[in-house]
Amino acid sequence: MCLIIKKPPGRHIAVDFLENAWQRNSHGWGCFHMAQGKVVWERGLGLNELIDHSVRLPLDAEVYLHLRRATYGEINHDMTHPYVVRQGLLLMHNGSIAHLAPQDPSRSDTSELARLLRDMLNGLSDAQASGVIRSQGFRALTAPLIEGSMVVLMDARGPVRLGREWHMVQAADWNETMAGIEVSNSHTWERRSAKPSTQDTATPEIAAAMV
Repeated sequence: MCLIIKKPPGRHIAVDFLENAWQRNSHGWGCFHMAQGKVVWERGLGLNELIDHSVRLPLDAEVYLHLRRATYGEINHDMTHPYVVRQGLLLMHNGSIAHLAPQDPSRSDTSELARLLRDMLNGLSDAQASGVIRSQGFRALTAPLIEGSMVVLMDARGPVRLGREWHMVQAADWNETMAGIEVSNSHTWERRSAKPSTQDTATPEIAAAMV
């Protein structure tokens, strides 16, 4: 199962938290957020590039960061989240949808979900598609499909969460640097150990970015 981290405005994600989460979710990373009315997104495969990207995220933005643990599909750049559902609409998913397991072993259940949503929204204008994904009908229609999972969609109007509720990190779970930040589950990242992370003694540049 993957992990989605919701970075609120005014906060950074602790580097040692990312390092620890990566130990269980190391099959790729990606993120999206809004900037000047558009969805900005990025993805990659390495821990170092994840940390570098994370510390450079805009402080004033709400950012959704995804760490993948593959259930289905190959471990490559194309299978990392987010997926492009259609131009200007992206998707990330935490969970496993067994009944969407594709026949092609190189593809993932999330890629199949993105394809199904693409077909569903085909032919609609951006405004119409934006309205559909925010409708009660869409939420009711997709609920049985993604039961037990979390899906976050992002378009020019902002994020739409479907499925499971957020879990809020408490200071006792980690430390004050992560307290109040929301994550998609509580079991794919470990409680901080007594042994300090290598990033606890971060370079001055990283430390400054974390303030």
